[in-house]
Amino acid sequence: MAPEPEAGGGVSDAADSWGDNGLVGGMVGDGRYRMTHRLGRGGMAEVFAAEDVRLGRIVAVKLLRADLAEDPVSKARFTREAQSVAGLNHHAVVAVYDSGEDTVNGQTVPYIVMELVEGRTIRDLLVSAEAPPPEQALIIVSGVLEALAYSHQHGIVHRDIKPANVIITDTGAVKVMDFG
Repeated sequence: MAPEPEAGGGVSDAADSWGDNGLVGGMVGDGRYRMTHRLGRGGMAEVFAAEDVRLGRIVAVKLLRADLAEDPVSKARFTREAQSVAGLNHHAVVAVYDSGEDTVNGQTVPYIVMELVEGRTIRDLLVSAEAPPPEQALIIVSGVLEALAYSHQHGIVHRDIKPANVIITDTGAVKVMDFG
């Protein structure tokens, strides 16, 4: 999982609600997921790498931002994302493993536990390098279209497809994320 980068992401300081000091080393999911470091933040959430202590694997944990955690509309939207994407099982869609609510710094906050994908977003590739050659661009677009076709067959519309929500894994696979 590679959310929008922290620097230059256009997100206000209010979005930096949990920060590294607030959660790193902390637990969510009734003590199942131990936060190791923040991966990034987006418009509604912050994403942390975490250890699933029960299964011994590294995952990504997405937490609704603290400033939105008390907003019923934001909480409902976040929860809908978890429920809808959890039903998708496709190689080009970032997998959702778990979701729920937990108390974080005294607030009840929804969370989503997802596959941690090692790689770079299309946004990262476009900002830091030359555009991919046409052959690679076609492979990327094909992977995105495959993921979207699959989600549409299951009644789910992405609504925010953009370079920051498509990751190319270290092995070259295409993964679509952030169906919020």
